[in-house]
Amino acid sequence: MEGSYPYSNKGSRPEKHSEKKGISNQLFLERFVSIIPVPYYWGWVIFAGMIFLGSSIAIFHFENSFSYMLSVLILSFLMAQQSIIVIWAHRKMLSLKEYLLDIIDLPESDILKWYEDQMAIIFNEKRMFLSGVLVTIFVHLIGFDQFGFTFQLFYSDIILKIDFIFAHILMGIGLYPLICTALMVYKISKLSLKINILLSKNLQIKGLLYSKLTICATSVYAVWGCFYLSTPERLSTIWRIGWFSLFALLLLAYFILPQYSIHQMITKTKKEKLEMFSRRLVAKAEEAFYSPNKDNILCLRNFLDIERQLDEMCVWPFGSYEILHIALIAIIPFIVVLLEVVFGIMK
Repeated sequence: MEGSYPYSNKGSRPEKHSEKKGISNQLFLERFVSIIPVPYYWGWVIFAGMIFLGSSIAIFHFENSFSYMLSVLILSFLMAQQSIIVIWAHRKMLSLKEYLLDIIDLPESDILKWYEDQMAIIFNEKRMFLSGVLVTIFVHLIGFDQFGFTFQLFYSDIILKIDFIFAHILMGIGLYPLICTALMVYKISKLSLKINILLSKNLQIKGLLYSKLTICATSVYAVWGCFYLSTPERLSTIWRIGWFSLFALLLLAYFILPQYSIHQMITKTKKEKLEMFSRRLVAKAEEAFYSPNKDNILCLRNFLDIERQLDEMCVWPFGSYEILHIALIAIIPFIVVLLEVVFGIMK
């Protein structure tokens, strides 16, 4: 088993490897607001509030109007929301190690190395920032940074664009670990699993964590929809509605595809373990038949009970609560588009 695994390293100690990898307990987004002596979520709320106040006062000074304040408020909210979600996801992923040790059928040192390698990829700060820049450039290329506002002075447009760029960079920063997390889930499905995957209560707990990540991404998506609806340009063209709906389909695929690969992995493991267990059950049944004493019959009953429990085990990493999440992901885009149609009629 060890020789077939590319990260096998019998002589390495997990502790030393962890130090070598340098997995940080804090992301740069958390370090950025750590100068404010409050929890990270309040730090980002305070920072975003300062951005909102500064931008609002400056635009009001140039325009003598509050007509742009809602858009500025939503952008400021997005700055805080997106940053808080990324930090929260990072902290939750740090607790994934024990779960992997529980279900993956590999030496502990190999599992820890694999986990640390994945964490180093998912939360690579340089790649996260590069992702933010690339997403912002892409949004500019497809024309989503045109809002339709008519400003008296170009300074107001510059302020709004700076807020927009900052919010979009933060979105791209969050998008990178989101995609890498989905790839990590897919990679887990290719590893050898213990029978614990069928018995572990952590299975649906981690499935719930993944669905929470998806819901967080969906909430960000919905708020961005509200931002565009707050601008004169809105989602007024088929082109914009098409792009907005495409992102909804990507979110749906993000939730379903990696978890479906986990489902296939669990189904395969369940089938293999049940076949192996059935052979042992037959042997126990024959033993109880030829020597029907109390111990043999009790042992056979225990085997039958275990087989029944294994057979009834859920092979999906999520339950009805997560199905509701899928429904929300599918419904939210239609709600936003419906609002666009209603606003268009009212206009």
